[in-house]
Amino acid sequence: MTRRGRLSAAGPDAPLPTPGRRAPVSSSAPEPVPGPAAGPTRTCVGCRTTGPRSVLLRVVVVRDGAGAPALAVDAARRMPGRGAWLHPDPRCLELAVRRRAFGRALREQGPLDASVVGEHLEHAGDGS
Repeated sequence: MTRRGRLSAAGPDAPLPTPGRRAPVSSSAPEPVPGPAAGPTRTCVGCRTTGPRSVLLRVVVVRDGAGAPALAVDAARRMPGRGAWLHPDPRCLELAVRRRAFGRALREQGPLDASVVGEHLEHAGDGS
């Protein structure tokens, strides 16, 4: 006997069989699928966690008069070139320096002085 035969024999008010693993239960209204976070996300080079771009600080490489590379904070997020993103937290800066993450993220060889970024974080922490 087929399923259809059993259902018709049970009558119109008989409960339907529960679906198996292959046929999920569908409700009358589909559940909303969580979409991506508002705005673009970036990864902090210090702690390696992702966050919205509006929360992270962008750091770029600039050349001084002699052509030596130096780090600069891009507060407006508009400077040209590759950028490394960092949480405005001294612990993330410390991790990034210890891991030498700025050089890798910015594709620069040699040591990069992160004191400018540290000063920026100190002034931002003061509230001025």
